[in-house]
Amino acid sequence: MTSISPAPRPLFSELLPAEFTGNLSFLLARTRQDLAEEMDAVFDGDGLGIRHYAILSLLFRRGGLRQTDIAAVMSLDRTTTMKVMDELEGRGLLQRSRHSEDRRANAIDLTEAGRAWRERHMNRVLEQEQRFLSSLTPGERTLLQELLLKLVSGVHQRRNADHHED
Repeated sequence: MTSISPAPRPLFSELLPAEFTGNLSFLLARTRQDLAEEMDAVFDGDGLGIRHYAILSLLFRRGGLRQTDIAAVMSLDRTTTMKVMDELEGRGLLQRSRHSEDRRANAIDLTEAGRAWRERHMNRVLEQEQRFLSSLTPGERTLLQELLLKLVSGVHQRRNADHHED
């Protein structure tokens, strides 16, 4: 008895409609979704993810930030920022205290447990990122990061300018 092999699955590039190949919104959204799915595996279902890791990494480099500063860097709304801060504080990974320059704001800092959690996941995050970018040459990786940073910075500057004109 002969078994019939299933037909080979078409490549993603073969399935992609031609009009999508030049659609920046689609390509960035799809890239973000694929990266988020791959990064989720790094955190072993402990209820925290890449957003939490990114915030802890930001605080590792620049402690004492206001929640509004974190929200701006992470492009999060106030409600989401508060929720994420509550999750991290509830696990003892960060602490809030009065900001030295702004009595209305809290300063956010890592705790030792937050430093340890970040450290524990750092190598796996970097490895997963390298795996994700493996189809690019080192030069292409650098160029991609430079272009994305330029794009994000430009959007932020434009929004600030638009906000100040109002």
